[in-house]
Amino acid sequence: MADNMTISVGSHTLSITEKVPVDESIVSYEYREYESTNPAALNSGQAIDITILTQDVYTQPSKSFLLIEGTLTSATNDAYGAAALVALINNGIPYMFSQIRYKINGTEIENVASPGQATTMKGMLAYGDDFSKSEGLNMCWQKDTTAAAAAANLGFEARRQLIIARPDPVGTFSFVIPLRHLFGFCDDYVKVIYGTKQSLQLSRQGDADAIFRAAAAPNGRITLNKLSWFMPHVRPSVEYTNSLIKEIENKARVPVAFRAMQCDSLAVPQATTFSWPLSSKSEKPRWIILGFQTGKDGDQRQNPALFDHVQVRNVHALLNSDRYPEYDWHLNFTQQTISLAFRAVCEFKDAYYGIGPQESSNQITRSDFVDFFPLFVLDVRRQSERLKNSVQNITLKVEFDAAVPANTMAYALVISDRLLYLDSDGSKFGVAWK
Repeated sequence: MADNMTISVGSHTLSITEKVPVDESIVSYEYREYESTNPAALNSGQAIDITILTQDVYTQPSKSFLLIEGTLTSATNDAYGAAALVALINNGIPYMFSQIRYKINGTEIENVASPGQATTMKGMLAYGDDFSKSEGLNMCWQKDTTAAAAAANLGFEARRQLIIARPDPVGTFSFVIPLRHLFGFCDDYVKVIYGTKQSLQLSRQGDADAIFRAAAAPNGRITLNKLSWFMPHVRPSVEYTNSLIKEIENKARVPVAFRAMQCDSLAVPQATTFSWPLSSKSEKPRWIILGFQTGKDGDQRQNPALFDHVQVRNVHALLNSDRYPEYDWHLNFTQQTISLAFRAVCEFKDAYYGIGPQESSNQITRSDFVDFFPLFVLDVRRQSERLKNSVQNITLKVEFDAAVPANTMAYALVISDRLLYLDSDGSKFGVAWK
């Protein structure tokens, strides 16, 4: 049998003197740490500011990250016992803030309200199940598997082990949050930026929405000890440096395209219909992700990393007068008739990142969609010619099979195409939207 075997040998296999490719375009790639200009604001409820001043340096915001360190103790500042059923919620760090802003040269690039809900909604659709085994837990991301603060909830227990059961002293935590998790700009624009002032502003809010505990555990509090921004400084080779300098001296205009996130929230009336004119007005909205939460704010026994289906029957968006989708979903969560809405969940990752289900799925199973993560994904990318290049009014229309429970909040994450320009004046870059 072996005597008749034929092995195909390509030309690449025979090129034994072929040079090994080496990328020498970057001489050095080093992270620099930038701390808050007002460290007293870490626990005072004020806005926390971190600024990188204009420098003769190339930076890569897409690879930058926040380092957050602190302690989780009882509300009376006593240490929890190692067996206490308390932890930060999944994706807990963004829930510590009511709003986050990113600016270049003083111009606001992106502004995300309710960053906890916004990044949870997008993250559940974007990250695969293997994410929690690697980078995820390092950023406090391990999805819940039940609604309880108990060992049977594998996500809660993994976070509890990390924060309560294993550290000495108990309650000590340290997490890294990539800026691509917080801002669409950093998720999409992967190139370097030269000589610009960059700044972050994070508005601190109360701790209740970031902590999840069992009824028997006392209320907790979070004390932040450190919040730093780590930014990579890139030094190109002489060849690339000369080329980049020439572009700057020639007053180049660099287009920067990205998909910005904006999150609106509103209390839902106790009715069977809901019409919501969003404050977001964009020329190019592409996705709208809608989620509901009942009684989950301001109570550490509730988990605002989970969502409620509130018996939604139909959801659609009106962009001016055009409807998306054009057909009704006819959902019935009691009967588990949710196929059309769940199909939209499954299609998001492929459409947004070009990663098909054969390569990586999202984190929401069909049963998860019913029980924990009923997120309603509206694809509004393909718009008629008459809508293009005009500011669009967005209205969400929702029907329910029963009156919405009291104390229900709606969160709408609108993802829109944005285009700005980095304009060189011959020595440095400024920012222009047109």
